[in-house]
Amino acid sequence: MPLLSVLWGIALLAVIATTAMDATGTSRKLADNGLYAAEADAIAEAAIVRAAIGLSDPTPGTGWRADGRPRQFELRRWRAVVRIQDELGRIDLNFADQDLLFGLLRSAGIEPQKATVLALAILEWRMTPVPGVSASGQPQRRLFQSVNEVLLVPGMSPDLFARIEPALTVYSQRPTFDPQLAPAEALLALPGASRDQVAQTLAHRAQVALRADAAPSLKGRAYSLAIEATDGSHKRVYRATIRFTDDPAKPYWLLDFQVASRS
Repeated sequence: MPLLSVLWGIALLAVIATTAMDATGTSRKLADNGLYAAEADAIAEAAIVRAAIGLSDPTPGTGWRADGRPRQFELRRWRAVVRIQDELGRIDLNFADQDLLFGLLRSAGIEPQKATVLALAILEWRMTPVPGVSASGQPQRRLFQSVNEVLLVPGMSPDLFARIEPALTVYSQRPTFDPQLAPAEALLALPGASRDQVAQTLAHRAQVALRADAAPSLKGRAYSLAIEATDGSHKRVYRATIRFTDDPAKPYWLLDFQVASRS
């Protein structure tokens, strides 16, 4: 019996020690993950600042352009890759008419009848009255506050949204988009556009961009940023949107910032 008691005591101490070691290991992992996340967030914020500086730089060869090409820089053990898209090249969910929305949905492979119904559903969503009045004294209408909100429209599926998302914005505040700044998904929404024509347009635009010698006027312009931050072992993908101002003390506003994925 005394020997059995001793063995039970040793076993109990072993369980306690193992539990303590597991707790310590878990706490260390949580601390490491927290540090990694904080560093990745800081790199993403630095990438936003770097992109703003690059877009403001008119020097040929060093200025950044919103052409979707990857730009990268390194900071300590981290590397950030940034892709910039001018929001004037996207279709604004709050201002596009039925024909443009229909063209976008058709380019994503939706049959005509369903595309018509869904385009009308988007228009109906943003025209629904809500309490309050606008700055002009008119009845307030429900508008999309983010592109993701279109998933709430009846008939919109996650798969379809993934196909049209690159063409969408809520920041241009225009009924049309600039084809010279548009991604392929938006160009395909134009009447009669084919994939071959869009590919030729993008190739030609890339050559023109290489000869660009001045940055555009940035006041009021909105740009979306796709940022990948990696340290070789981990990777985080961020999405951000900025709008430039004419205030030297606050050159841009951060309109959106979110973690798109992590690994």
